[in-house]
Amino acid sequence: MSRNHGLPTLSLFLALAVGIFSTTASAQTFNRTYAVSPDSADLEVVNQAGTIRILPGGNVGKIVINARMSEGEAKVDAAQSAQGKVTVQVTGRGTVDLEITAPLATNLDLLCFKCTMLVTNATGPVHARNTDGQILLSGIRSPRVEAHSTKGNVSFGGETLPSGNYTLKSFSGRVDVTLPSGADFKLSASSYRGGMDLGPFAFRFDKQSDQLVEAMCGAGRATVSVWTQEGSIHLHRKP
Repeated sequence: MSRNHGLPTLSLFLALAVGIFSTTASAQTFNRTYAVSPDSADLEVVNQAGTIRILPGGNVGKIVINARMSEGEAKVDAAQSAQGKVTVQVTGRGTVDLEITAPLATNLDLLCFKCTMLVTNATGPVHARNTDGQILLSGIRSPRVEAHSTKGNVSFGGETLPSGNYTLKSFSGRVDVTLPSGADFKLSASSYRGGMDLGPFAFRFDKQSDQLVEAMCGAGRATVSVWTQEGSIHLHRKP
């Protein structure tokens, strides 16, 4: 008799276990799509740990969010305001990898506490802050960029637009800046302990020391400010 009564109990346990597993598995991914203006989209992303990857969207009128949670109990939320701004926020403990495609001109506001951040081919303003992790910006053609990592490297590759402002900071990491050979900008670079390599640009120096450089390349139509406390600064000229 005990064996017969045990079979339904076992079956019920297995059914519950499968249900719990299915719910957990489905919670590992998060996907949303929002219609936005291709010329004036706003995107704010807050993550705790993992990655934030912003890619150019194939559909210029959409922001597409794909998230994958690899460990922990983090929760991903996304919403769009009445004005059209899309906000993505990760709460709780866990590692979440976010891959988001957006129109090139999207205004990006990115924050993470322990992440790798990657932004590719953006033409809108970029504001990226990272407590522990690197920030990689490539193919950028934006009028305004601000990237700040406390404990990670910061890398910028792109153009300097007339009247553009580019501020790149890392407290203890390396800062790399790669610009075209014809870049026209005013440089302010400060490295208190790591040193500087300013590459082959034809600078006219206003101030030059081991820790501080203020100089002009061309007419100085854009402003490039680079700062690090413990790391080093490297400027590269793209052929």
